[in-house]
Amino acid sequence: MCDLCDQDANYFHTAECVYDHLVNEYPVLWLRDSTLIGASYVCRELHSPEGRVLAFQNAPPMMGWRLRLRYTETVDEEPDPQRQDIVELTSRADALQAFLPFRQAAV
Repeated sequence: MCDLCDQDANYFHTAECVYDHLVNEYPVLWLRDSTLIGASYVCRELHSPEGRVLAFQNAPPMMGWRLRLRYTETVDEEPDPQRQDIVELTSRADALQAFLPFRQAAV
């Protein structure tokens, strides 16, 4: 985590920061990103291997990511590797590659 993150406030500055927080408990995560299928809306979530949404990107005007607090905040679904909007993150290198477009969009 970076100095801008506040774990007590459930706020993580970047996807890398929330990934670093979650990877200790979930060595393999899945990233669901609506922009990978050309959607006009942005929906980004980090899923456990079982499909439970663990964290999601805040909607504008908020920036950053937050952990899921309540069951009703989002919909769980089993990751399907055949879908084009979901990427398996088996390592930090995979995660950094998947998060690269986030950093480019922020510039």
